[in-house]
Amino acid sequence: MAANIFIAGTGQHSGKTLVSLGLVAVLTRRGYRVHYMKPVGQRAVRVGADIVDEDVALVNEVFDLPTPPKAGNPVTIPSGYTRQFLLGAADSEPLMDEIRDSFAIIAKDADIVIVEGTGHAGVGSVLGLDNARVARELGCQAIIVTSGGIGRPIDDFSLNSRCFEAEGVPVLGVISNKVQESRLEYVAEPLRRWFQRQQLRLLGIIPYQPVLAEITLGQIAREIGAEIISGREYMDAKIRESIIGAAPPHRLIDLFQPGVLVIMPGDRDDLVLAVFSSYCGVCDEPRGGAAVCLTTGLLPSENIMRIIRGGQMPVIASKEGTFKLASRISDLVAKILPGDKKKLEMAETLVSDYVDIGAIEQAIFAD
Repeated sequence: MAANIFIAGTGQHSGKTLVSLGLVAVLTRRGYRVHYMKPVGQRAVRVGADIVDEDVALVNEVFDLPTPPKAGNPVTIPSGYTRQFLLGAADSEPLMDEIRDSFAIIAKDADIVIVEGTGHAGVGSVLGLDNARVARELGCQAIIVTSGGIGRPIDDFSLNSRCFEAEGVPVLGVISNKVQESRLEYVAEPLRRWFQRQQLRLLGIIPYQPVLAEITLGQIAREIGAEIISGREYMDAKIRESIIGAAPPHRLIDLFQPGVLVIMPGDRDDLVLAVFSSYCGVCDEPRGGAAVCLTTGLLPSENIMRIIRGGQMPVIASKEGTFKLASRISDLVAKILPGDKKKLEMAETLVSDYVDIGAIEQAIFAD
């Protein structure tokens, strides 16, 4: 029978996928047959004939897992589903049955199953599929991944751990993620003492790595289906931050720095000219590595388009609305994609170096 570990977060972008990837990699290297599952997904992609959560597609591809992608993500919540579910007063038990049946497929021939949750412990409650209940149904022990700091991770852990305790799910321990490297020693001892008093394991403190928040402009363009207007040769530029171009032109110039993607409506000629002049060094030093995404399906006037096409500033365009697109791109910046070899290697290194794998092995195989 497989040992089942539920990776839970205290919120969005807490680091669940980073920890899951790292654990699959490290435990596989230690000789275990490790399989992976994300029972309830939200962001779906197509894998062959199946529509599955992007994290399942990522892990299956990276580790060439023998398990079917659809079994790895039996339930995907598309946009608008929750409203339809509530209005129809539908029964969620068939969905839980799908999760149980899929887990039986995933767990077959596995020594360890890494089960990744969605969001914080209560996500999915509206459907009766919250993370804590799913963890109980699958017989998992939970590892909770928190953000960095001292007070906030303890507060977030306390809130989320009670959901698992209410369902009778053992909390194996906690991993504090995204701690500034210069503060590792400063936060380690207070956290360790607090969790010891609660008779819980502080399994690791993972330092924040800026490279994990980077994504290339080309990856963004592919993921959002954007058209490349100019600067095709600069699609490998690293984007570490995206901002909405809503400031006055003189303020936007200050914000338009290397590694920044400015998202703005395509008909704002004044803003387009401001960032273009800044990029080319007319107003300040050149802003190489910065880029622009034009939204709402609009483009600047033809005169300005000629200037853009004749320059080197990378510009992509989408028909999607500014704020919706900004939200999508913000999510992408925090994700690990299949082609991100450096990020994938870093996930394994961080978990191997900063997480107590021995304590996890001892806990899950205690019986």
